[in-house]
Amino acid sequence: MKKLPAVVTIVLLCLEAKATAQSHARRLELDCPVDESADENNDQSYQGRFQSYSRGSLGRKLVESIRKKPESYYQDIVDNVVMLLCDVDNAGERCVDEGSSLAAKDAEQNCIIASDSQCPVGLCERQSNCYWNSVHEGQNRTTRFPPERYNAAETELYGTNNNSYARQIALFGIIGAVVAIVAFLIWIIFFVVRYLRFLCSTIQRKDSYRLYDIILPVVLYIIALVSIVIAASMAFVGNEDVSVGATNTFLHADGLIEDLLLFLGRSRLPLENIQSIVKRAALDAKGIFDGTDYVKRDAMQIVNSFVGFYELHSDGLVSSNSLVGFNQATAEFDEKVTPITDSVQEMLDTLELDLYDQADSIEASIFTAMQQLDSFYEQSLEWQNEVYYYEGQELGTRNVRRSAVMILFLVSLGIVLLGFLGLTLSRSRICSKVYHTIKLTGFVSSLLGTVALLSASATLCLTFVFHDACEVSGIVTRDFEPFVGDRISPAVNAAFNDTNLAVALNLTEKVDFEQKLEDGLIQIEMVNVSQAFQLVLEPLSQIQSALGSISGTALSVLNQATASNEFPCAFNDTYTKDTITHPWDLDRSTDDTPYTIRDNMGNPTSYDRIGLESSDDYMHRIYNKAGVCSEPSDCCIYEGPSSEFDCSSSVYADCDYGNNCAFPCENVQLGITEGYDALLMLYDKEQRMTADLGVVCPAELECPSSEFSSDFSSSTLVGSVEDYKVKITDTKESLVNLASTSVGGTMIEVEDFLCNMNVSFIERRYAFIKTDICGILFGGIAQINWALWLLGISLEVVAIVSHILAVRMKGLSQKGEESFDMLDLHLNRANVYA
Repeated sequence: MKKLPAVVTIVLLCLEAKATAQSHARRLELDCPVDESADENNDQSYQGRFQSYSRGSLGRKLVESIRKKPESYYQDIVDNVVMLLCDVDNAGERCVDEGSSLAAKDAEQNCIIASDSQCPVGLCERQSNCYWNSVHEGQNRTTRFPPERYNAAETELYGTNNNSYARQIALFGIIGAVVAIVAFLIWIIFFVVRYLRFLCSTIQRKDSYRLYDIILPVVLYIIALVSIVIAASMAFVGNEDVSVGATNTFLHADGLIEDLLLFLGRSRLPLENIQSIVKRAALDAKGIFDGTDYVKRDAMQIVNSFVGFYELHSDGLVSSNSLVGFNQATAEFDEKVTPITDSVQEMLDTLELDLYDQADSIEASIFTAMQQLDSFYEQSLEWQNEVYYYEGQELGTRNVRRSAVMILFLVSLGIVLLGFLGLTLSRSRICSKVYHTIKLTGFVSSLLGTVALLSASATLCLTFVFHDACEVSGIVTRDFEPFVGDRISPAVNAAFNDTNLAVALNLTEKVDFEQKLEDGLIQIEMVNVSQAFQLVLEPLSQIQSALGSISGTALSVLNQATASNEFPCAFNDTYTKDTITHPWDLDRSTDDTPYTIRDNMGNPTSYDRIGLESSDDYMHRIYNKAGVCSEPSDCCIYEGPSSEFDCSSSVYADCDYGNNCAFPCENVQLGITEGYDALLMLYDKEQRMTADLGVVCPAELECPSSEFSSDFSSSTLVGSVEDYKVKITDTKESLVNLASTSVGGTMIEVEDFLCNMNVSFIERRYAFIKTDICGILFGGIAQINWALWLLGISLEVVAIVSHILAVRMKGLSQKGEESFDMLDLHLNRANVYA
């Protein structure tokens, strides 16, 4: 049997790199992004013009009801096809050269030996194929089917025995053909006996037929005529369904190839990236051990930073309810990170590099793999061109197919309409001889009915084969192993069960380049650096979130006063922590205060900072609102000594002088300034803790603070942990990636390559194509088949009724002629008498 394109071989050549495989504990977990646009490309289907009139689903159901078989029946068909296509002489060879790609080997590339193996030294058991089942270590090797069944497969499929598939299919067509031929022979006998002997003689009882004698035949004739019209419509719509099904099949086949081309392109890119950095990775490995003295030193420094942070900010931890989280971070560092330090240090002491010896072979393998990808890409383009070619061929035959399908229906309809015209005009004296067209209709209908029944029998066999092929396809796609062998089948099956190709082929083990290193690498493989550090960093991040509560409440209280916006204290400022130390930076709608400032000659004041004004002085100035007059007398804005003699204003006017000048905003202003001072104190504590913690760095401070930096560490607490995490992660990843023939981004490229092994698009495209063929196209053929049956039966009815009417309409016509003759005679007599 022919093999599918060996995509798996490309993958293995790239990833195995001619190295001896070892089973390691680590597995690469793929966390691949979802391509949301993949399902939207080329997924549209063409909608036929007469789709709403199609009854393809009903036609399929009728075929399925007649052709309903158990699954075992179709499984036998699949088995017989496998055996028929199997080249037993070649596939039956049990032993192959151990260097052959057909040799059955385990993960360590050793030949799998069956208990009854007869292979000599240098030969291995072959992989499973159409003749042999998979080989299992220590078990007897078995054939897929009994050897004698291979010779009988041809007979089982299209032999002459009663159980052969072809005979069972042909039986339905033969029955229909026999019925058609028998009906045709009966008509021949009828024509010879009736028409030549009796119908050519004169009618004995001209007046024995009355009008009501032809009503029932005429009704049957009209019903048959309507049935022929319906059959023609069914055939026309069915033919359109065939065209729609073919169009969609080619459309989605092209979509499948387009997806395959994209798949090959995505698979090639990471290989190119790996190839471009493999030599650099080998050079970078030289310096992997340089500067690793930080491992122990920085760990001790982080412990000292935890101690120093607590000494400086224990009260802040308590007030922000963060002491528990701080203690958790300290404990997690001791329990999770310290073991990593020990493991990394131990591995650094025992690791041996062998990257240099493998760099050239890896580069050569990747080059070979990319060549094969390019070859497969070109082959896919050829397949696409073939799809276009056959699509063009199919488009060119549509008119011919439409004509071939519809000609029988149109001719039949024309003949029957001609007979109906004869029925309509036969009562007319002028057209009384037209009833002879009924004879012609009966004769031609009998011939066309036979042709229609024979065509229906043939197309019924075709619909059965179509139905069986669709049923068989469902069995085949469950497991391709009998067709392609156990080496390729995991990859093909993965395409139909939504499994990543890398997972199906266990390629996650094959990318464990740590197998090139000593067993000591396993110790570091078991360490999850990111998770361990996250257990430390997460509580520290939560502390930063909680630090906002230190000044958050005070800020909220302050904003309640500065944004009260109630008469007469029309303050409308809302501060944030970004503007609290620079209140003049608050974005306001006006340049000056919308209210009069006390002791400012009745003027507002600018929101801009004046000189080097402090934030305390600024807040006191802009909220020092003037008072309001409670009485019109002894209340005014002080504008100089003259105001001491003449000081009067209207009630509620602005004022800053006089006994009747009230200051209702004075308490608010005092609360703002005092609250602001308290807020600054808490905010300073919060900022210093933030600066030393290091989750974020305040813009106006150095991180860490000078006190923390001079006594404990030059880096913030989180900065020290993050920096240590980066160093440990880099060292660990460098070591692991170096063992995997990669440095830095190589592992990312490998994971990208594995993510691109998602071939679920094949199943999606196959589902579309199967719907096109087994749904729309099959439904169209089924409609044409049932239309032919309806046509054949209707024509036979027309033929029978036509011959009945030919006799009865002849009697009525002759009687009508005699009536006309008598009428003429009476008219002539009347003229003579006149």
